[in-house]
Amino acid sequence: MLDNVIQLDRSKCKACYTCIRACPVKAIHVRKNSVFPHIEESRCILCGTCIKNTCAYGAITYLDSKKDIKLLLNSEEKVVAICAPSIAGEFDDITDYRKFVKMIRLLGFSYVTEMSFGVDIIAQIYRNLTHDDFNGKYYLTSCCPSIVQLIEKFYPELIGNLAPYISPAAASAVIARKLYGENLKVVHITPCVAAKKDVDRYYGTAKINGVLTFEELRQLFDEFKINETFSEYSDFDEPLGYKGRIYPISQGFIEATGLDLSLLEENTITADGKDAMAAVEQFLDFNKTIKHNFNLFFCEGCIMGPGSSDGGKKFLRYALVKDYINRRLENFDIKKWEEDIKKHADYKEYKAKFVNKKYDLPAPSEFEMKIALNFITERNNNKEVNCGACGFDTCKGLARAIAQNIAIPEMCVTYSQIGNREATHANKKTMEELNMVRHELKSAKATLDETKELLFSKNEALSMLVRNLNAGIVFSDDNLKVIESNLGFIEILGEEVKEVHEVIPYLIGADLKTLLPPTIISQFSFMLSHDETKINRDVEIEGKLINVSIFQLIPNKLVGAVFRNLHSKEERPEEIIHRVNEVIEENLRQVQQIGFILGEGAAKTEKMLNSIIKSYK
Repeated sequence: MLDNVIQLDRSKCKACYTCIRACPVKAIHVRKNSVFPHIEESRCILCGTCIKNTCAYGAITYLDSKKDIKLLLNSEEKVVAICAPSIAGEFDDITDYRKFVKMIRLLGFSYVTEMSFGVDIIAQIYRNLTHDDFNGKYYLTSCCPSIVQLIEKFYPELIGNLAPYISPAAASAVIARKLYGENLKVVHITPCVAAKKDVDRYYGTAKINGVLTFEELRQLFDEFKINETFSEYSDFDEPLGYKGRIYPISQGFIEATGLDLSLLEENTITADGKDAMAAVEQFLDFNKTIKHNFNLFFCEGCIMGPGSSDGGKKFLRYALVKDYINRRLENFDIKKWEEDIKKHADYKEYKAKFVNKKYDLPAPSEFEMKIALNFITERNNNKEVNCGACGFDTCKGLARAIAQNIAIPEMCVTYSQIGNREATHANKKTMEELNMVRHELKSAKATLDETKELLFSKNEALSMLVRNLNAGIVFSDDNLKVIESNLGFIEILGEEVKEVHEVIPYLIGADLKTLLPPTIISQFSFMLSHDETKINRDVEIEGKLINVSIFQLIPNKLVGAVFRNLHSKEERPEEIIHRVNEVIEENLRQVQQIGFILGEGAAKTEKMLNSIIKSYK
């Protein structure tokens, strides 16, 4: 069994739902609790609408057959290439079709034939069916695989009106095996993606073993470095086609039948592209009034098949095909062709049977429909817009699909736009608030940087002040580590500490427990753990009577002490107090400027200086 022909790569999908809106039979849908589209093979007619000029992200592709074809060509089996006559519209870069035939042979094909002869055969059968043996019944042509899929899956009541013959490609396979052996392998080269499914449809002499699209054929030419420059001339193997070469142009099939094409006398209407589905619906509803057969092609003629290269221009390809046909018919051997037609006209393998493959979704309840419809119209004051932008004709059509779990409300453009506008407005407001916060943070950071610089300057000033005092000064943290001291403190502690000072300037970071007697250390510890503001003691250090004043700077975190040698002269306290008062006044003025940001740093400085003043007083 063949893998899914149309494939979706979720890693590339952006959930834009363009493919869902483009799919003419709603075979692509989104299930509940999912955002990615899903291709329902049982509904897909392989028209390729979702591939060409639909998915901007290249997420939808078709089954790559190159690997299988290369395995076939490398086997011991003989392989025939059956080329669709639309090659002239695709390979306009190859100047002579005979070199094109040679390039195909170089890939390893034993035979290269034209599908146009198969078209001629089917055209004759259709003529007999609708003209010579007309019995009052009207038919739909069954040449296009996508049209056949459409009838089988969506209009099975019209299966009996499908012209009961196989496709021209399958007819060409029958003829090739009659000529070159029943074990012959057949590869169809075509712009039709739906033809890949025919690998499963036909059996016996009509079986097609593989399908190469024009894009894939170009890729093989590139892979094996085959080009026109190094190729000789080579013609198609017989039998050669006649007017079947016009088949790529939708009206061409009817011209190949030889039926009257005049507007007043014609009995078959040709419809392609978007008109093909409308033709099927109207054939079903108004058959007794229309009284015409329909020649249907889902693409705008095979010249625009989804297996062609990107960027093809319909009318340019139209002109190229006509020019190619006219050149091929200049010296055409019509008698030989008539003999071949007579020889291959009556094979029983040309008859076809079609199967009812209708896939019915469960009908939603009235309550489920109401819930789904309310959901998609609630943002539009419960009005049904029926804009069709979702891919469904009406809001009720979308609601029905939602209730059947093949669509989601986000497919409604109105619903999504209103939701997007609301989300955009909310995002805009959030961004404005975020920008405001960013601005405030930037200002706060600038203020903080300024404060840090100010505190650093004040700490430097404090260090200078402490170190210029004659009395011994030391500040300690809650771990009894020295934060700041001066030479007066070091002088009081003696020669050994002076040597430490040479290694660790001003003893910063040193442990007080290794510098001071236990009795003084206990006083420091008491001050850190209690609410006392000051302790004054006279102690003996290094044979000197020392007055020690210990005071809190920050409760439980920072203490300071003033050590005075009671046997030495000191600077006048009034002078020290005057200098400290100047520092305090300057400090308070700056604290008023920087406000609460200074916080703990300003409090620490003020308390430290006030403590020094009180100690000296």
